[in-house]
Amino acid sequence: MIKSDYNKSLFGIFFLVLLIIIFFREPCWLIEGSLKNNVFGIYKTGLSRSFLENLFHIYDGTGALMFWSNITNSIITLFPIDKAKLLANYFTLIVYLTIFTYIYFAKSILFINYKYKIFAIFVILLSPPMTPEVWMSSAHLRGYFGIFSFVLLFHDYTNDKKILNNISNFLIFFSGICSVYAAALTPAYFFKYYLSRNRNDLKRFLFALSAFLIQCTVIINYIYLNISKTSRFHFELYTFYSYFYNVVIRSFFGSFLPKSLFLNTGIYKIQYFNFLIYFVSILIILMMLFYVIKKKDKISFIMIFSLTLISSLIIIGSVQPGFAGGRYAVVPGVILIFIIFRFYSTENNFFLKNLFLLLLVSSLTMGSLEYRYMSPFPQALQCTDNNL
Repeated sequence: MIKSDYNKSLFGIFFLVLLIIIFFREPCWLIEGSLKNNVFGIYKTGLSRSFLENLFHIYDGTGALMFWSNITNSIITLFPIDKAKLLANYFTLIVYLTIFTYIYFAKSILFINYKYKIFAIFVILLSPPMTPEVWMSSAHLRGYFGIFSFVLLFHDYTNDKKILNNISNFLIFFSGICSVYAAALTPAYFFKYYLSRNRNDLKRFLFALSAFLIQCTVIINYIYLNISKTSRFHFELYTFYSYFYNVVIRSFFGSFLPKSLFLNTGIYKIQYFNFLIYFVSILIILMMLFYVIKKKDKISFIMIFSLTLISSLIIIGSVQPGFAGGRYAVVPGVILIFIIFRFYSTENNFFLKNLFLLLLVSSLTMGSLEYRYMSPFPQALQCTDNNL
């Protein structure tokens, strides 16, 4: 009882620290309110539709169901712009805090103690993949729900309370209908069940599958109706170059250091530099696979498989051909950091353990520096005065 009260008190302090950090990034989001251009456009068009029409509307350019974003827009369109832009940001804040609260209180086979849980929360809040483009944007909450679904994948059903287990099942489904990234992790839920042959894992897969089928129905219908206009489902070799920088490099070193070393020096203009990047990428993949196979760690297998699913989605499904950065790098970048974290937490070799630790420290350090003052996209953090 004393330990439980202590943990709740500790969380109260930690929760306050999180609110201060969120507020610090740009106070005007939560004081005055603001809508980013894409969200403002959704609000503007939503004024001409009814509450239920907004709740189930499929927006052009997405082609998938974003149910939380629809909930937000359904409610804010009932209010004038001054109140709507403040409400939208607080609805977004609810999602952030829900994910953080879940990670802190729920049992996990990945984040097995409070030290690991706090680290995971800071990764989602501060790490370089969490680009300003998706900050306080209800339209880009699909990235956060994708991360949430990945975290839910490792819920510890054997040691948690029944009510939390049931809530987690619902959250798996809910994340799936809020984000195509979350729905894309459905095969990972099946893979986890295949490895464990546990009834609870089967139940979780079925919840994920239900959301996946809903998203598939929506996406297929959208493609059928807009086959001549869709710019998705393409493949360009340059995407791997973009992926290597935006997911692999930026996740651990941010934007400032890589740009100083490669862009400002002009080294990227060297002949065959692209092929060098492709070679290094393949080498890293092979080394990671060799490491995971050697360790025989089922959790690492599931994490690598999850990264492969999300990476495949952004490589062939992004709107911008050849581009895997910005909002597309959010989910794979965070998953990659968590994979390195898993390697660190299970490794006994002194050199490798400290190498993984160095990457993790670098990620949070660079992410903290770029969180506001060294942001690679500072204009995305600015509140704009959108008026009808």
